[in-house]
This record gives sequence, structure tokens and C-alpha cells, in this order.
Amino acid sequence: MRQSIVRFAAFALLAMLGDNALAAEPVTLHTADQVTVYGTLSKARADNDKVLLLFHQASASRHEYDPLIARFNQLGYDTLAIDQRSGGELFGGHNQTVSALGKSADYLQAAPDLDAALAWARDRHYPTIVAVGSSYSSALVILLAARHPPGLTAIASFSPGEYFDDKNLIKTAAAKVTGPFYITTGPDEAANVAEVLRNAHGDNVTHYQPKVGVHGASTLVKSRDPAGYAANLQSFEQFLREVGR
Repeated sequence: MRQSIVRFAAFALLAMLGDNALAAEPVTLHTADQVTVYGTLSKARADNDKVLLLFHQASASRHEYDPLIARFNQLGYDTLAIDQRSGGELFGGHNQTVSALGKSADYLQAAPDLDAALAWARDRHYPTIVAVGSSYSSALVILLAARHPPGLTAIASFSPGEYFDDKNLIKTAAAKVTGPFYITTGPDEAANVAEVLRNAHGDNVTHYQPKVGVHGASTLVKSRDPAGYAANLQSFEQFLREVGR
């Protein structure tokens, strides 16, 4: 009897968590400059046609997005979260790519890691590919969209800025982005977004200005942005629904 109760409880827990409790699988990418990049694929369902490519902020890892994966899967998106070569253990995660390299690289050196993730998604023929960046990687997704427009459906940029030596690099790239472009930041960083969007005025830009928010994609996470996460997540989810129709 006790064994039956335990078995029933286990099945109930899996039902509550959904298929994603068993869906995560490791992914290994190889960049054009011969760096091995580690990631995790979490599938919303079999034969899905939408994917989010999730890129973390400085000193962090793919685990920055752990609290959001189930939510994104429920929206019908597979997720590929990677450990870029510039990162660390912020938010309690381990950056496997940095560990394998023995050091964290400069921000801009991580650009090929995003290229490799996009190539992975294209090779799997996802009709809808959305690249999501946080802090320095939110600037890199803008570069990604400017360099590789075919096959990249949309981008989402959380707290971008001119983080690199060339202080015109990101605003120049932003002006070249023609697909759906979600951009946002915490209220105290609004000037950074204004700078990035200086030459980008197209109808493709969704500029969300939150009343309460924090730096990077953490603005969507309850434990990191308890006062603002709900409204910020609602805005971003609406963008994903429209892109994924």
C-alpha cells in the first residue's frame, strides 16, 4: 500500500511539472574559432517549431535563466541556454565553458558563441528563432541580428549598452536590425537604451520602459526583482506570443 502511495505521488509530481521535468539535455557547440561551448536544451514538446536562444550576463552562466525555462516552455518555446566564454558563477551556476578554457574571456570575444548557437538552431530547421541577451550579451544579440538576419526571427535585448571599445558599435548595429526587436532595461539605465536606439526608429522596435526593474534578464525573475518581475514578464511574454504566432 505504501509503495502504491509513493508511486502515485511521483506521478502526480511529474504531471504538475509537465514533460519538461524530463526534457533537459546537454548540448555541445563548436565555434568557428574552435572553442567548445556547453549548453542545455529544454524542449517544450516533441517536434516543436520555436526556440529561444538564451545568453547570460557578465560573470554568469546558462543558469541565469533556470527560473524562467518552464515558463518559456509553457509558451511553446524550446530553449537553448549556453555558457558563453565570458562568464562565471553569478546566480549560483557553474560556467562549464569558462571552466574548460581556464579563464573568462572579454565580452566581445564571446560573439562566436552566439553565432554557434544560431547555427545550431538553423541546422535543426526551427522556423522561429528568437535570441535573448542579458547585459553584455544583450548588446551581442543586436550584433548577431545585424550580421545574420536570415533565419533569425527576432531578438530581445535586456539592458544593452555600448560595452565595447568602439562606442558606436551597438547603435550602428541596432539601426540595421529589421526583424522584431524587444529592448528594455531598468529605470536607472534608460540612457543606455536611448543611446543604443539613437539611429533605430523602425516599427520593428518594441521599447518597453518598466516602472520597476533590475539589470539584465533578472528583471523577469521574482527572487531578483520582486516588485517588478510580474509586469516585466507579462510584457515580454506578450512579445513572444506575437512573434510565435
